[in-house]
Amino acid sequence: NMTGCSTAVLHLLTCTSQAAQQKAPKVNVVLASNGEALVVLFDLARTPTRFLSTDQIDAQKSAAREARQFFNLSSLFNNVAVERFVFASGGPCVPGGTTNGRHEVHIAYALLRNEQIPEAVLSEYRAMDRAFRHELEWASTLLDVPTLRGRLPAAKLQQLVSVMRAAKQPVTAETVDGLIAAVAGISNAPDFIEVDDALFAAGLLQVDPLPEMFDKPVSVGQPVNALAARLRDLIADWRREKKLDHADMQRTQGRLSARRHALERSMALLAHGRETFEWPNRVAVALESRDVASLLNILDTPDDQNRSSKQVVLEFHGLKLRGLTAKSRRRAIFELCGLDGTAQTAWEASELSRTQAQRKEQNAQRAKEAAQNARYKRGDGVVIDGAQHVEDAIASGFREIRDWRKGASKQYALVNTELNEARRLQVKDGTLDYARAMLERLAA
Repeated sequence: NMTGCSTAVLHLLTCTSQAAQQKAPKVNVVLASNGEALVVLFDLARTPTRFLSTDQIDAQKSAAREARQFFNLSSLFNNVAVERFVFASGGPCVPGGTTNGRHEVHIAYALLRNEQIPEAVLSEYRAMDRAFRHELEWASTLLDVPTLRGRLPAAKLQQLVSVMRAAKQPVTAETVDGLIAAVAGISNAPDFIEVDDALFAAGLLQVDPLPEMFDKPVSVGQPVNALAARLRDLIADWRREKKLDHADMQRTQGRLSARRHALERSMALLAHGRETFEWPNRVAVALESRDVASLLNILDTPDDQNRSSKQVVLEFHGLKLRGLTAKSRRRAIFELCGLDGTAQTAWEASELSRTQAQRKEQNAQRAKEAAQNARYKRGDGVVIDGAQHVEDAIASGFREIRDWRKGASKQYALVNTELNEARRLQVKDGTLDYARAMLERLAA
């Protein structure tokens, strides 16, 4: 009957954990291995045929129906477990009111509260490679440093351990008192930056060292002329102020610790002196040589782009490029290069022709590369790639592309009108595009 089954379950639960005390909610008295055994035992309730006969199960179901109840072995296991241990398959309660069946969760919070834990349990956890995982890493410090237990709320302790780990600083018995005193004046639920700032203010953490790149000298070069020197200063100033403003804004918004803020400002100030003359010299040479293409790329841009380059053009050539329409700005750049309207039209036509030819060449190269991945068998049985298939056909007089319908699809071929023969082409493998590019090149 149900009473007998309850007694059997109670016996099973008692045997599972000899260390458990009746109605003792503290799971920390149970070894981790026994905790796992409890989970296995609760799993038995889902498959009662593993330890009850069919006749026993049928008898329980009949008795439950007569009592207008349902026979539910899982509920029975849970009820007996609650009676015995004050928790069921979901595990004991953790801070926040929820239940958790992970043994390490309860050990972690027992360490946090500095509750008495059998040395056998602590030894078992110390022997593990990673005793605490999944957002419980902070408990490893409590396991190793007993003098930290019970001295900080959970949220504050977790952030303290995180900050020290990020700073690559160990928490030891010798440093515990100083760390606790440093965070005494902040809230009990601080964020990472609040704890970092408190430790920094107490002198327990220092500003991180500068990245290695700042230990190595950099060759900034020499300016080709005064314009390049001025442009280098403008660019270096702009980048420095941008980095400083960004660091200050991040600090004001609470996204940057005081230590990181100090480091970011130091890097911004030092980077100013490491700005090279490479770009300023390129701009200066383009202006001196009246390199239209380069100057259009640099100066024919929206007002918020390349502002420093436009500034030196104004200072050294008296030409204002910001605040103009796109058409006026482009015309001004041609004037800077000594080209009137007619010369501009001629240059643009030549540039258009050049870029179109370049684009065609690039398309032809891509088509060839695609065709080289295809495979075709020649009449003599030799297998060649698609690019060679097209090249051999054109060299043999197949110089006309024809197409025709075959059902819903379109077929293509290179044709030799004199021999009245054709060589197959395909869209997908690139041979059609490559053949078109080759024939267009021949026609030109």
